Amino acid sequence: MSRPPPRAAGIDGFPVAERPARDPETDLFLQRTIDALSPHIAILGESGSILMVNRAWREFAEESGMEVENAAVGVNYLDVCRAAEGVGDQAWRVHEGITSLLAGGRAEFKLDYDLDTPQGRRRFSMSATRIAGAGPTRIIVAHDDVTSLRLADDQLRRLLMQHHTQEDEARRQIARELHDVTAQKLVAAGLLIAKIDRQVGDGDPIARKGITEARLLMEESLTEIRSLSYLFHPPLLEDLGLAAAMRAYVSGFGRRTGIAMMLEAIGELPPLPRDAEMAFYRVLQEALGNVYRHAGSKTAVVRLYRQSGEIRLEIEDRGVGIPCTRADGHIDPAQSGVGLLAMKIRMEQVGGDLEIRTGPQGTCVCATLPDAMPPELPPGFTPARE
Repeated sequence: MSRPPPRAAGIDGFPVAERPARDPETDLFLQRTIDALSPHIAILGESGSILMVNRAWREFAEESGMEVENAAVGVNYLDVCRAAEGVGDQAWRVHEGITSLLAGGRAEFKLDYDLDTPQGRRRFSMSATRIAGAGPTRIIVAHDDVTSLRLADDQLRRLLMQHHTQEDEARRQIARELHDVTAQKLVAAGLLIAKIDRQVGDGDPIARKGITEARLLMEESLTEIRSLSYLFHPPLLEDLGLAAAMRAYVSGFGRRTGIAMMLEAIGELPPLPRDAEMAFYRVLQEALGNVYRHAGSKTAVVRLYRQSGEIRLEIEDRGVGIPCTRADGHIDPAQSGVGLLAMKIRMEQVGGDLEIRTGPQGTCVCATLPDAMPPELPPGFTPARE
């Protein structure tokens, strides 16, 4: 690869021939500083021209077989982005982002993208920051290879999916054990207490009092066992479907917590696979649990409806909101704790998605699933050829 052409401009933005005299140690110190950084870094001037690049930038350009004129000092970075517009939309997004930085419309721009390299497909995180002060405006552009982080994130998602599957199966087994074994033993014990009660009669007030207390404890225990069994694995989900199971859970949640609940189930829902119904149900449980533990809201609204080719579940409260750094109030579940990430992964596992919006007026968790499942065909039916 040929050597890069001579620099057309210095770090201060003036052409080399016109640059005012200054201490050369300043540029040398800055060059050595950015050379020590691992991301691919370029410093742009007010017109978008590349004023300085670090060692990682030059090495990546050489390893990738990039044209020298597209990576060298003196090249206009915005022109390079415009030339690559037809290759991928990320080039135009970078162009728009940096243009906005130069115009003072924003202070920072970020973009994650995939790129085919000689080492295979890699994941990069690009950030551009505007540095403005007494002198000319500068844009610091950094491209960081985050492929290893992406792989680690994918591995975490796979482990969480595996954990969810095992957890659901364990809950199902526990619920079955509680309902079919433990609850039945309590019923049998209650019948035995009733038999003893008849035999004792009214002749022993002390025994009568003990039997009455034992019966009350037995009934309370049986109620608690049945509630736990339902929370672990709601039978209504399999027997009557998602809407009925959610209606029962929302009603019970309101009684247990004192939060005023409202469920709006609008229209008929198509039959859903069991995994999809379970994903929606677990999102409801986790979201309402967060309302109770963190939101400080006295009310909550649950909406389940079908719209624009999607099945949507919304859980909205009027609480204190979730700390969020984005101006639009949207939250990335992957950066907001295990519970929110688990909800998103559950929905992704069944082909859906999760969106969270928050603010000082409360939080809305919205789980969506594309309604694109074909109708079930009768046995032996063969669709006509087009």
